[in-house]
Amino acid sequence: MIRLFQRAATCAALFLATAAQAAPVTYTIVSKLSKVSFSLEHQGFIPVSGTLKIAPGSFVFDHEDWSKSSVMVSMPTRMLDMGDGLWNNQIREDESWMALFKQPEIRFRGTRIERKDGMNGLLHGELTVAGVTRPVVLQMKVNKVGMNRVSERPSVGISASSMIKRSEFGLDAYMDLVGDEIAVQIQLEAAQGPDMDAAKQARMNSGAH
Repeated sequence: MIRLFQRAATCAALFLATAAQAAPVTYTIVSKLSKVSFSLEHQGFIPVSGTLKIAPGSFVFDHEDWSKSSVMVSMPTRMLDMGDGLWNNQIREDESWMALFKQPEIRFRGTRIERKDGMNGLLHGELTVAGVTRPVVLQMKVNKVGMNRVSERPSVGISASSMIKRSEFGLDAYMDLVGDEIAVQIQLEAAQGPDMDAAKQARMNSGAH
């Protein structure tokens, strides 16, 4: 019982310290929970969708003054997943998409966060796909800032969405079969402290060589 109270007191102290700072805080992306989903029309029949993993990394967020925040995320192109292994291979082997997979990652760099009302706002930034960089604006919502009851770390959850045109990034293959507009949704969970899962995976990978 004493240990339980000690843990609760520690969690409360961490959270209160974070709140009291009222200053930019560095958060580490929880890679296993964070992802990018996208969908586009398939000949007008149905939207087809896929996902991209968000690479380990960190960003700065000030929950009192969003303008002091800075967000940057990257997504390895090798982790693009259309939900079917055969389809994944077909896309990767198709020369029409070579420009996409030639680059190791897709990258978003936030340039400004504009708070609108409550926990909603606009995330302005630059998206780099297939070596082409374009300005984008995402609708953003801060879902929660608080203590994660499992990891016992101060955490933040952010959702953001936007529409982009693949042709603006030079990806204009099969325009008669696959839509140009892509709906993009980012789900980002991050916590103070290191990403323990990513660190564990890195140790496992280094031990395998």
